[in-house]
Amino acid sequence: MTIRSAPDRPRTDVAATTSRRRGPHRLRWWLAGLAALLLVVHAAGGWYFAGRIESQALAATPGTMSPAHDDVRVTAVDGDRVTLARGVDAASNFEAVASYGMAWDGGAGHIGPATVNADGTVTRSLEVVTGVAPKPGAGAAVERAYFVADPSKELGLTLSEVTVAGMPAWWIAADAGAAGDAVAGTAAVFVHGQNGTRLDGLRFAEAAHRAGLPVLVISYRNDAAAPADPSGRLQYGATEWRDLDAAVAWVQAHGATRVVLAGQSMGGAVVAAFLEQSDRRSAVSRIVLDCPMLSLDEVVAWGAREALPGGVAVPETLLWSAERIASLRYGIDWGAVDYLDDTRWLTVPALVTQGSADPTVPPTIPTRLRDARPDLVTLVEFPGALHAESWNADRARWDDAVGAFLDAS
Repeated sequence: MTIRSAPDRPRTDVAATTSRRRGPHRLRWWLAGLAALLLVVHAAGGWYFAGRIESQALAATPGTMSPAHDDVRVTAVDGDRVTLARGVDAASNFEAVASYGMAWDGGAGHIGPATVNADGTVTRSLEVVTGVAPKPGAGAAVERAYFVADPSKELGLTLSEVTVAGMPAWWIAADAGAAGDAVAGTAAVFVHGQNGTRLDGLRFAEAAHRAGLPVLVISYRNDAAAPADPSGRLQYGATEWRDLDAAVAWVQAHGATRVVLAGQSMGGAVVAAFLEQSDRRSAVSRIVLDCPMLSLDEVVAWGAREALPGGVAVPETLLWSAERIASLRYGIDWGAVDYLDDTRWLTVPALVTQGSADPTVPPTIPTRLRDARPDLVTLVEFPGALHAESWNADRARWDDAVGAFLDAS
């Protein structure tokens, strides 16, 4: 009998086997660690940027019609020219080729487009409307509202103080000699923007008055001398539309049969929400929107494009996380304050003005509205204009566009 030797067992490389087993195991742990790290980063970063959304977009910090004199510092006055240095609260319009109102201790007036000097100061034309010219060293406020000195004197209009639903407003009759607040035909209502004031409405009121329209320039919740919103925050039309509804009821009670609505910045969202929600929307014949915030999501994304150090954009995934956290922390309904996803609210002609250098409202907002309703929307763009400053950048062109649109109302 032949006895065969047992076949050799396969040789096993213990080290290789251990390596093969550890490889996938280590990879899984590495991926799990990376996922945990990303989760922590997005949770912490999302919480932080949600706070930024609250402080920069939702916080109610009512504007005042007597601003602090800390935007610029006067370095020289030479006749009708003033040279200004940046103040502690200088805005992005410090070097803008645009006209503004300026107020200082002892006077107020207007300044023209800037010429930038080698030392970083700017020189502008100066028109003193009230008081005396500022002295070198004086601090001053620079205001896009322009008519900050004496609105009645500057405009040649009579601004009557009225109260609408418990909130202060200005009534500007079409005829200064007309009795009371009576309206015959069409009246206009102006809604200012985020933490703005009624002063912002005077540029529109001037154009509307030339077109023969009386104008009601309103306040709304969270403004100075107005009740706070129950949330304590700005709601981008979701609640403020009711205050506009009260204003439309006011002009109707005084004889208006048709209404033109004008909304600047967040005021545009209030106008859109009114047209979505109000039973009085059928009275509206036309609307004017200046740099309208018709999508809070797009406004936030536009602001996040250079929000990280070095002007780097916030990653989209982090921004998504921040918006979800903001919904939980502050009760934001992002769909409710997006007036572009469904534009059926727009049923009347609309004039939209937009600055090409607006750092707050992206150009996609007015173009999306125009593209959604090309039969109703006329978009007029102003090269180089900043937020809510199309009028300041080219007053004549803005007045012509708005005046022609209102003449057709």
